[in-house]
Amino acid sequence: MARLPRRTTLTTRATLLAVVICVLVLTLAYPLRLYLRQQAEIAALRKQNAASQARVDALRAGVAKYDDDAWVEDEARRRLHYIRPGEKTYLMPVTPSATPPAPGGHGRSNPDDAWYSQLWSQTAP
Repeated sequence: MARLPRRTTLTTRATLLAVVICVLVLTLAYPLRLYLRQQAEIAALRKQNAASQARVDALRAGVAKYDDDAWVEDEARRRLHYIRPGEKTYLMPVTPSATPPAPGGHGRSNPDDAWYSQLWSQTAP
């Protein structure tokens, strides 16, 4: 009969140990979940920051082009049809298209037209 109380003590200790372990696990579960969520958010923000930094670097490189006089001159010639003094320009007349313009579509211009043609077609009645 001496063995019966000893077995109850062992079972009580095992039960108490299991309860303590469960309490510890439940106590640490929420902070661990919060920590993992924050780590995932930090990783996403780092990725977004790297993408933003790449965009900033690309924009700075685009702005740096304006310091190059040859690039500015080339853009002025291409976009604004500027010429140097003494150069001769030749304009080729555009052949009319075979399709009539859409009704109510007057004033529409082709995006490949010169900027002043686009501006004129937008303001024309």
